[in-house]
Amino acid sequence: MKGFRLANLVLAFLLLSWTAIGYAAGSAHSVSITILHVNDLHGHIQTTAKSGGAAYLAGLIEQHRSADPGGTVLLAAGDMFQGTPVSNVFKGKPVVEIMNRLKFDAVTLGNHEFDWGWPELLKIMEQASSPYLAANLVNRDMSRPPKINKSILLERKGVKMAVIGIITPETAFTTNPRNVKDFKFLQPESVLPKMVRVARAKGAKLIIVLSHCGLERDVKIARRVQGIDVIIGGHSHTAVTPPLVAGKTIIAQAGSNGLYLGVLKLEIDGKSGRVIDYSRDNLKSITASAGSPFDPETEKIVSRYSDSIKNEFSRVVGESGVDLLRNSEGESNLGNLICDAMRSESGAEIAFYNSGGIRANIYHGKVRLEQAFEALPFDNVLVSMDLTGEQVKSILEKSASLEIGILQVSGLKYKINASKPKDGRVEDVTVNGIRLDPKNIYRVVTNDFLAAGGDRFLTFKEGKNIVYGDDVRESFIRYLEKRSPVTPRVEGRIVIAR
Repeated sequence: MKGFRLANLVLAFLLLSWTAIGYAAGSAHSVSITILHVNDLHGHIQTTAKSGGAAYLAGLIEQHRSADPGGTVLLAAGDMFQGTPVSNVFKGKPVVEIMNRLKFDAVTLGNHEFDWGWPELLKIMEQASSPYLAANLVNRDMSRPPKINKSILLERKGVKMAVIGIITPETAFTTNPRNVKDFKFLQPESVLPKMVRVARAKGAKLIIVLSHCGLERDVKIARRVQGIDVIIGGHSHTAVTPPLVAGKTIIAQAGSNGLYLGVLKLEIDGKSGRVIDYSRDNLKSITASAGSPFDPETEKIVSRYSDSIKNEFSRVVGESGVDLLRNSEGESNLGNLICDAMRSESGAEIAFYNSGGIRANIYHGKVRLEQAFEALPFDNVLVSMDLTGEQVKSILEKSASLEIGILQVSGLKYKINASKPKDGRVEDVTVNGIRLDPKNIYRVVTNDFLAAGGDRFLTFKEGKNIVYGDDVRESFIRYLEKRSPVTPRVEGRIVIAR
């Protein structure tokens, strides 16, 4: 999922009430509960310069469990698998093994859990010892998909609690639409009120929503749905510290890529279940620093998988004379390089690639296979098609709406006038130096995610004479191997006037 734009974050923060819940601490019947949580791990289980990896995460979890052995809950808010070679090559299996060892109490589905298709997701859930949740996910006939629960009931220190899972409705467009064509993603606000009532009727005193909807949507849910005590979130990759409060709902989220463990400590009235107080110092960095708690058994799992692919993924596939940097809000030299490789491979006049599909920068110097894989972790393939100039313009207008990441391009240049109304912002479009002709037919290459209408780029589905090609990542690697050292630059393919 692409990170929140600053404007959206500011909007979300303005909606919040920053005051505490409003109950006095120190009740004679108070009970302490610790909610440990992670989200958007994206397969980052190896120790790196930025994060301690799964072994240090496991050590930190055990440390906090030991501090509150009878009152700890461990939750995951989705997108746990897709994103690194060690996870992707084995279709998430090493992450499942680690999660089984750590005994997660519940996991909500994220949009990227569907990236490998339903059969692979079903295998993951069958291997997992933790229940998977998504109350707003149904089959097309409104029946429940197998292996996916709406909620679970837990009990800690005599306090019954319900954990209700929800997944972003955007999943219909933020994974390959073909992978979810048999499902419906209902609006969380239409599902949650009944779920809360049912949970209360079953004796739940604490209601926890485990959400993969993003911070902004979580705030709206807290405002619109009464009775939710805590939302543990994911999807927007937001490090929320201290926790936010919307109405009487506490909202927490622990960043992404294994950088943090969320540690939300609650004081609860044991009789009513009301939240009396909560911890403000709620995010703990996962680092490989001296003295950090460490689990050698988890490290053995990581090593068993990573060692088997280490030689192949350390192979040098090219060289860059500059830092290759992504940018979801404008043109980027990494996006230019990827799109140039797609055009070279396919022979198309125009290339498009979604910025959200570029997940890491590649810094100057030798480029290893692992770096190429981390930049392009999704198993997309090239799709070439014929589109009219009018359709190309429609795609550019959708990109220029600035609601999602701007498409990276090759073969064309254009200007976005952000001061104009939507559907009228694109100006001065040229294809290989010649003004775009609305009636002309252009050969366009993109990836299968966009070709299937991903990110709501539905115009791609109107393409004619469709030809499927090789893997995008493999095409990119071949381009690097042939043309290194590369020195792509931002050269005015996309000019934004605000």
